[in-house]
Amino acid sequence: MNSENTSIINDFIRRVAEYMQIPCEVSVSSEEGGSVSVAVQADDNGRLLIGKNGQNLKALEHVVRVMWMRQNPENRSVIVDVNDYRAERSKELIQLVRETAARVQQTRRSEAFEPMTSYERRLVHTELATYSDLSTESVGQDPQRRVVIKPL
Repeated sequence: MNSENTSIINDFIRRVAEYMQIPCEVSVSSEEGGSVSVAVQADDNGRLLIGKNGQNLKALEHVVRVMWMRQNPENRSVIVDVNDYRAERSKELIQLVRETAARVQQTRRSEAFEPMTSYERRLVHTELATYSDLSTESVGQDPQRRVVIKPL
């Protein structure tokens, strides 16, 4: 990733935060496979960038992804995280997945999660791929798409 693309993403997020009167620091980095990771650190008002259940964060990420794809059509993966919200949410989700998997193994009854984003569904599928006695399936249509854990 070149410094011009980094600068475009960085400036855009800073301007959005500035309009919301939220001082922040933005760090843009490349990940394996050409994906881009954007870390935003903001004061207590960072929750406004995150929004209820991460809705504002999802919207911000979508806009940044569209900007990125216009400059780099071959790379689509852009992940934006504010105050480590996504990282903390991922940890909580993995813990919930493990607890649910143990319950499904014990009861031998399928269980469905609440609707999730594609990123969260991917985390669930990846985490449970190592369980030889369970399978996962995404069902429904967005935004009500969810993962079901089934015993084999």
